Amino acid sequence: MHAKECRRSTSIVAETMMRHRMFCVIILEVLLIYSSIPKSGAFGLGNAPPGLFHADIAQLLKRRNSFSQGSNDNNGCDIHPLKGNTAVVTGAAGGIGGEIAKIIHRLGGTVVALDRDVAGLEKLKDTLDDEERSREGLISNESRVWVLPTQHQDLDSVSHSANQIIDRFDRIDFLVNNAGLTYRDDFICGDERMKATNGQDLLFTVNYLSHFLLTEKLLPNLSRAKGRVVHLTSTYHWKVDGSEIIPGDAKCPQAYEFDPSSQSTKHIERSYGNSKLAQIFHSRSIHMHAPDCDSVCACPTWAATGIGGEDARDFLSMMAFPIEGSNEGETATTKIEEIRYGPGITSAINAMFRPREELGDALNCGRSFVANSRTLEFFVFRNSLLRWPIWRDGLTDLLGFLLLLGQRITYEDFIIQETSPESQDEEKRSQLYNWSRKEVQEWL
Repeated sequence: MHAKECRRSTSIVAETMMRHRMFCVIILEVLLIYSSIPKSGAFGLGNAPPGLFHADIAQLLKRRNSFSQGSNDNNGCDIHPLKGNTAVVTGAAGGIGGEIAKIIHRLGGTVVALDRDVAGLEKLKDTLDDEERSREGLISNESRVWVLPTQHQDLDSVSHSANQIIDRFDRIDFLVNNAGLTYRDDFICGDERMKATNGQDLLFTVNYLSHFLLTEKLLPNLSRAKGRVVHLTSTYHWKVDGSEIIPGDAKCPQAYEFDPSSQSTKHIERSYGNSKLAQIFHSRSIHMHAPDCDSVCACPTWAATGIGGEDARDFLSMMAFPIEGSNEGETATTKIEEIRYGPGITSAINAMFRPREELGDALNCGRSFVANSRTLEFFVFRNSLLRWPIWRDGLTDLLGFLLLLGQRITYEDFIIQETSPESQDEEKRSQLYNWSRKEVQEWL
């Protein structure tokens, strides 16, 4: 008995010492971040970075076209470089998806907008059609915006929309997988609001599996255009290690289960991170199965959208990156090239329009994604600290909070940032892909 008590006491002391050590490391990390950040930064904690002008984006596309055509002519600026291109955008009725749809349309492209919000889709279409008529003086009954009301929690609805797109467009140049949600704090496991139409977990179905199905169905059309898939993912994928999105001996991943008895004990708090890691795995599988199609992940960091619900919208609008530019003095007659877009969508813009040569390790099967803040990079011990399950959840939440505080003063227009070590696990990536194909097989 005495030996057992000694061992137990030793264990408690060791655990206490480890926690104190971890606390000291965290404090050192925080001090490192703030000692490394210029105190007279251009933006400051209270001011948002400026983002990109429309002319900057057009120039970006011109450079991409120059690379692909073997030309070095970057003079001038064609404000409609996407003329003849088609882009499919999910979650397009508002937020990041809505801003991306506007950019594509203003660049001359055709927008296929998917969202469950029918009124929001119609408003987007009317806004862009009216803008084209007023800014460019075009009189035409043919719109370059096609709206498809789609319920991403219902795979039948997603498949139906995909079939309509396939029937209408032989080639698709861009697919932006943006639609997504998070669970509210008052949700508890087993809540019917967390159940998708297929009877499984709502968040995993909407954020990941619906986009997997949509992408797989559109791959032939994307390949014909040598197109690009962009996944809007998140730094929060660091919160999870991939074990809950791999089926293992079970028939489906824990993150996909609705039954609380089959879920992880931390199902709700890990749901978002699990879905974002699954997106990264899928993005890195695409080029292997469709070599003529590129895929890139982008992290918008904390962006002022409605994904956290109305309760969080005011807070995010004050602290997070705006997705719309300041555009002071902008009117309906403002020249397109003078429109400014918010820093919350610069990573998505870069993921869509940067030349392959500039995306480097963020392209296809690489180890990185496109980001817009360097805060994460100041956590030099993140790879080792976040491998410990006992610390991972809390440390990632702390990291997310510090990211919110530091993102405005570590912002850059274009960053290639390495993702978590677990996101680079090829075996788990392959397992998830194979399971996902089987799960959506009836719609393919």
